Amino acid sequence: MKTLLSMILAGAISIVVAQAQTEEKDKTVGEKTSDAWDKTKEKTKEAGRAVADTTKKATNAVVDALTPDADARKVEVELTEHRIDMPKSVKPGKTAFVVKNAGKMKHNFEVQGEGIEQKFLLALGPQDTKVLHVNLKPGTYKVYCPMKDHEKKGMEVKLTVR
Repeated sequence: MKTLLSMILAGAISIVVAQAQTEEKDKTVGEKTSDAWDKTKEKTKEAGRAVADTTKKATNAVVDALTPDADARKVEVELTEHRIDMPKSVKPGKTAFVVKNAGKMKHNFEVQGEGIEQKFLLALGPQDTKVLHVNLKPGTYKVYCPMKDHEKKGMEVKLTVR
């Protein structure tokens, strides 16, 4: 009888221990799920912030493309087929390249050098005018039209900043 009672008691204890372990596992799984949810929420917030920042930059690019900043030095640029007419030398600092496409086909305008590589997001159609703001440092820059083979056909200028 003692043996039977001991076996029943041992079985009951085993069941209680097993239930406690299951509850602990469930609790751990719940905590892991909660942690995963919190991480998901944080990642979603970060993605939302990144989208907002990108949208703000794109909006600023559109605004910059239309009007020169008051504190920028203006440089007039005219694009035609196979030519870029602009000064070959400018002073360093914030520069607003006022670029007019006087040609009959689409063109773009890119400034590259001294760690800078900036161009318009969208090409200029015929008779379009846009403004590209660049903070120029002293040095030499390549200014060109990155469309198709336009650079090879003569749409390139060496710009000296001093």
